[in-house]
Amino acid sequence: MLQGFRVFDADAHGSINPRMWEHLPEQYRARRPRPVTIHDGDGLGNFNAGWLIEGSLEPHALGPGAQQANTPRNVLAEFGATTEREHCSIGSMTLNDPQARLRDMDRMGLDAQMLFPSTLYAHMTADPGFEAALFRAYNRYLGAQCQQAPKRLKWSGLLPLRDQRQAFEALEEMQRLGARAAVVFGTAGDRMLSDPSLLPIWDEFARARLPLCVHMGMSYPPLAQLGQSIYDGHVIGMSLPAQLAFMAIVGHRMLDRYRDLKVAFLEFGAEWIFYMVSRMDHYLPLDRGAHPFGLSMPNAAQLPRESIRDYVQSGRIFIAAEADDSMLHNLFGLIGEDHVLFSSDFPHGEGRENAALEILERSDLSETQKRKLLYDNTVRLFGEP
Repeated sequence: MLQGFRVFDADAHGSINPRMWEHLPEQYRARRPRPVTIHDGDGLGNFNAGWLIEGSLEPHALGPGAQQANTPRNVLAEFGATTEREHCSIGSMTLNDPQARLRDMDRMGLDAQMLFPSTLYAHMTADPGFEAALFRAYNRYLGAQCQQAPKRLKWSGLLPLRDQRQAFEALEEMQRLGARAAVVFGTAGDRMLSDPSLLPIWDEFARARLPLCVHMGMSYPPLAQLGQSIYDGHVIGMSLPAQLAFMAIVGHRMLDRYRDLKVAFLEFGAEWIFYMVSRMDHYLPLDRGAHPFGLSMPNAAQLPRESIRDYVQSGRIFIAAEADDSMLHNLFGLIGEDHVLFSSDFPHGEGRENAALEILERSDLSETQKRKLLYDNTVRLFGEP
């Protein structure tokens, strides 16, 4: 609790570490990510170490697909990770020591956290089978760690979309292990989330009645390849998939097909949704057939039944905004103040330990709005801790 307010963090993380692939099946064990150091590290700054995955180094700072993520230097003592620090220790960052994470949460005034994977999981491998194995190994690790403090540590299970059999099995397994939601990235590789080949998975997912979380990540290969720097990666490769996912879920009628589906968009910020709602609603009447020259539009029957604004105001779309977002009141007006989430992104580098305090110190929010942001809305999506 912080200044009398309960706080349920909707988006925190466990930093990637070797324990996350301890449960890989034997056939994939030799292909596990391995920590490596670049001995010729001139000009690489802090990115002279990484995870060797399928012959590529992740994260990397230069060239196509460059992005930021935690490296072995953050989590392995033999690579230089500091072992003496009391706050945000290795055990807390990785969740290897759940009690250390709870101490950090107490320090920040957080009652509970929803935990999500590293963005590296968005593009670890082009092999659907290996990807599914990595996802399910992560789920088993997180399920076991959170079970040590189940009232405060909640988690979202990775759903492998590119291997249908594994998706079905992973969905059943994550529920059995206690996941409160499933997490995907903006695309399933080079396919949109609405691709017809994925419908059997979404049909099964609908029966599970879990919330769906779309998390920031470099999931769409062509966008990843456009970037040449970490800055490009943040702005292009990792951020633009939010719009692809929103188009798939709202524009391609997934919300019509799955009437109980609730979807959260996490770590993308909130500015993008104003553009998407406005742009999609601008073209929707035209492409339904209301062309000024009476032109017949193909596939008009496959377009959303309602306006895009109606969908985002239906209570089924949730957005995690930044604590200092100057457009927060506009977001309240667009999706409703019951559907904006608080997230710390702890312990990632761009996360802010005082994010909840920033919300409490805002003079433009009422106490009711602060309470909803910090706790009630996360409960509305994921249930009580």
